[in-house]
Amino acid sequence: MRTFSLLLLGLLPFCLKAQDCLGKRYQERIFSSVQFFPEVVYSQDASSLLASSFGAETTFDQDLVMDIYMPPPTDTLRNRPLVILAHGGGFVNIFFMGGTALVGTKDNEDVQALADTLAHWGFVAASIQYRTGFDPANGSSVKRAVWRGSQDISAGIRFFRKNAQWFGIDPQKVFVGGSSAGAFACLHAAFVEENERIAESYEQNLLTADLGSLHSRPVVELTGFNPFMGSNVAAQDVDSIPQAIAAYWGAIADLDMLSGNNQAPVIFFHGDQDAIVDVDCGRPFSSILLTAPVVCGSRPMDSVLTALNIPHQTQIEAGEGHEYWGVNNGDWGSNGPNSFWSPMIEQTAAFFYEQMRPAAPQIQGPVAAVPQQSVTYSVAQPQAGYHYCWSVQNGQIISQNADGSQVDIEFDAGSISAQIALTAEDEAQLISLPRQKGINLQVGLASRAEELLQYKLYPQPAREYLQIEAPDEEEQQLELYDALGRLLRQGQFVGQTQYFVGDLPAGQYYLRLKGAKTEAHFPIQLMD
Repeated sequence: MRTFSLLLLGLLPFCLKAQDCLGKRYQERIFSSVQFFPEVVYSQDASSLLASSFGAETTFDQDLVMDIYMPPPTDTLRNRPLVILAHGGGFVNIFFMGGTALVGTKDNEDVQALADTLAHWGFVAASIQYRTGFDPANGSSVKRAVWRGSQDISAGIRFFRKNAQWFGIDPQKVFVGGSSAGAFACLHAAFVEENERIAESYEQNLLTADLGSLHSRPVVELTGFNPFMGSNVAAQDVDSIPQAIAAYWGAIADLDMLSGNNQAPVIFFHGDQDAIVDVDCGRPFSSILLTAPVVCGSRPMDSVLTALNIPHQTQIEAGEGHEYWGVNNGDWGSNGPNSFWSPMIEQTAAFFYEQMRPAAPQIQGPVAAVPQQSVTYSVAQPQAGYHYCWSVQNGQIISQNADGSQVDIEFDAGSISAQIALTAEDEAQLISLPRQKGINLQVGLASRAEELLQYKLYPQPAREYLQIEAPDEEEQQLELYDALGRLLRQGQFVGQTQYFVGDLPAGQYYLRLKGAKTEAHFPIQLMD
C-alpha cells in the first residue's frame, strides 16, 4: 500500500499539469454494442402512391416506419445528438422489388451501416422510410415524388423532436443525411419555404390529390416505448429544420431555394463523373428519364452557399461516379465498402461535431504573474453541468474545484513566459476548442520582496479612485486589464497618483506597475 500511495503522489503533478478534455465521443467508436429498434412507426396513414399514369394517381394509406439505432442502455446521457438517414434509389418504387438493385429502401446496406456506425460513436441514428414512386412519363409526377419524400423527412425530424425524451436526445441537435434521392429529400425539407411550394404539389385533377404543404405530414406522439405506442398529431409546435445536412451525391430543384430564411449548414460529397445526378446542373438519369426536371448538384450549391455565407464543406471527388463509397443503389458490392467509406463517415461526423461544439470558455485571471507563487484563474460565467479542463505550459495546477471552473496555478521558476489553455465539456460530452492565454512571468521578482513593499495601493475595493504609491525615483508604466486579460488603459506617473476608475463597471481588474528596477501586479475590485 505504501508503494501504491507513493506512486500516486509522484504522478499527481503530471496529472495536474495538463488536464485536457480528451473525450472522443461522436468522433470514433466508443461502444461495443448498440440497441436496435426496427420498424418504429413515425407517421400513420400516409397517402402513398400505388400507381400513376396519364396524370392520374392510385394511392393507399400506409404507416411510415424507421429503424432506430441507439447507444447501449449503460449510456447515461439524455441529450444526445440524432442523425436521420435517407436511402437512395431515385424515388423509384416497383412493388415486390424493394431492396433489389432496382428499388432503394430504408434497408439499403449503406444507410443501415452508417446508422449502426454512428450509434457506436455515441449518436442516436435512424434509417427512415419515405414515400417513393412516380410516373416516368410525367415530369409533374417526378416532382410530386420529391415533394412526398421531403414531407416525410420533415415528419421524421418533427417525430424525434416531439418525442425527444423517449430517445434521450437533444431536440436542438437533429441532423439529416441522404444518399442520392435521400439527399434530394433532405435538402428540400430543410431549405424550401412555404411560399416556395411547388405548383405540382396541389390538386391537379380529381384523381391527383393535394399533397399538402411541406411540413404538414402528421407524426406519432409516443405514449409508450418498446413496444412503441402512440397516435398522429400535427406537431406544428416543433421545428422541422435540421441543425445540419450531409448530402451524398444529391441536388436541389432550384438554386434560389437556398436563399430563403430556412437554412442549414451542409456537407456535400459528389463525384465529378456522376452520370445519375450531375455534379453541376442537369436532368437526373438524363440518358433514360427524359421527363426529369433539371436540378443542380453539389458544385453550384457550393457556390451559392459560399455567397450566402452559410457554413458548408464540399468534397468533389475527381474521376468518381455515383455512390462512390462502394455500393450499387445502396447495397455493397462483393468487396463491401471501399476506401472512401471510412473517411467520409469521419468527415461527416466531424462536420456535425463542429455545428454542436460549445463555445470556447473565457479565462478570467491576471496576464502577468510571479513564478512559484499561486495564482488563481477561473472561468467567466461557468455553465451548470459543464466540466472544464486546463493545461499549463511552464507551470502546474496545484488545486482546482469540482467542475474545474477555478484553478490555482504555480508557474515555473526560470521561465519568462507561460501559457494556459482552457476547454469546456458540456452535458453531451461535446468539447469546445481551447481558449489560450499568454502569461508574462516576472523573473527574479519574488527575490526582491523589499522592493515590492515600496508599492502601495488602496482602498480595496474601490469606487471612484485608486491611490497608488511607488518608488519615488522611478517612472512607472501603468497598465489596467479587465478580468479576461484585455488591456483597457495605459499611463505613466512618478511617485504617486490618484487614478480615476469611477467610469468603469463593477468587477475584477488587474493593475500592472512597472518601473526600471521594480514591478508589481495587483488584483483590483471595483464597486458600484
